[in-house]
Amino acid sequence: MNRTAVIGAGIAGLSTALMLSEAGYAVTLFSRGIGGLLQSNGTIDVLGWENGRADKTPVTGVDSAFARFTAENPHHPYAQIGLENVKRGIAHITQKLDFFPSYREEEKLCNVLLPTAVGSVRPTAVLPESMRHSVLKDGGEYLLAGFDRLKDFPLELAADNLRRNPLVRVKVRTKLLDLPIRGGIERDANATVHARAFDSPDSALREELCRQLRGEIRPGETVLVPAVLGLRPQTFRTISGELAVPVGEIPLPPPSVGGRRISDALLGACRENRVDIRLNSTVVGAVAQGKRILALKVRQAGRVAQIPVQTVTDAAGRYESGSIVRDSYGKIKESIFGLPLFSPDIPGRDFAAEKIYRTGVAVNRDMNPVDEFGKPVFTNLFCAGDILGGSLPWDEKSGEGIALGSAAAVFAAIEGK
Repeated sequence: MNRTAVIGAGIAGLSTALMLSEAGYAVTLFSRGIGGLLQSNGTIDVLGWENGRADKTPVTGVDSAFARFTAENPHHPYAQIGLENVKRGIAHITQKLDFFPSYREEEKLCNVLLPTAVGSVRPTAVLPESMRHSVLKDGGEYLLAGFDRLKDFPLELAADNLRRNPLVRVKVRTKLLDLPIRGGIERDANATVHARAFDSPDSALREELCRQLRGEIRPGETVLVPAVLGLRPQTFRTISGELAVPVGEIPLPPPSVGGRRISDALLGACRENRVDIRLNSTVVGAVAQGKRILALKVRQAGRVAQIPVQTVTDAAGRYESGSIVRDSYGKIKESIFGLPLFSPDIPGRDFAAEKIYRTGVAVNRDMNPVDEFGKPVFTNLFCAGDILGGSLPWDEKSGEGIALGSAAAVFAAIEGK
């Protein structure tokens, strides 16, 4: 049996592990924590802005913009990943998560506009069912509901910004609801606390939410609420079914309930497919011979063990996870394998911090890390997700597209070998 290791429990690492395990590989996943999906909105972004915040209009047709974007940005990860792999990755994850509409590879990707917690508007490509009615449309009428005990959702600010947004013309009313979280003793609860309360099987909170909203909804209105209606997708279905009107969730700042739903579902799918998931395990180095990784050095349970591997996928992220570090002398390095890093020069931009944030590993089409001459550093090491250099995912709205596309490319490369 082919034994392969995956480093990282974000969307790239979990998707890669799941694809490989379904194909019959014995997969061990190492992660120092629970992964970065709790930082996610719970949507799938592919390409929202071609030039980041410099753009005044978002991308609508992703397929045509993707070709133009990669031609103008040859050092971006998308140039090696390709649109086909992005679509394969999206198709795979939406087929595994029953709270996403199933996407087919032959479909064209189109962006829609989604409200944020402060009332700005962001483009995204694929939405979970709980945000299907959150899509903003010209002439739409919305009842924006806030929760008095929920922090991170400034109701009136969000409503005012939505009314004035130049990208979409909507009518917005507000209603502040007072729900007795934890019996009414909780005054400053985050999204996760609210979601757990709604998940309770005998939740009087759901009944109270529906009671307060029913008297406020006008004909033709869509109800928008913060994304807190349960960590379990079924909770949202139950609440929206009881209200019997279009209901959509608005993503909140981390810890994100939408991202948590994806993380929980992918972890569950990996366990069902017998992926050996080892949390609290930090990969600190590797044993190599020539251009092959023979074993990983893993710190766990107070010691460092050597784990033999045949292939390795590095989906450990960048600065936020410690996979890429910057020392007190300003030197930036990759902390596990000592991989060479690159920082692409972007014409017309000289902001030093932006160049730092674009720093990462360069790869070929098989997702092997390459040196400055384009030669693979290790032939059985593959990279996926945020560790790939050349992008600003939060600015481009490309994070999930890079993660899922690179995961699909890694799977194809390992299968091909």
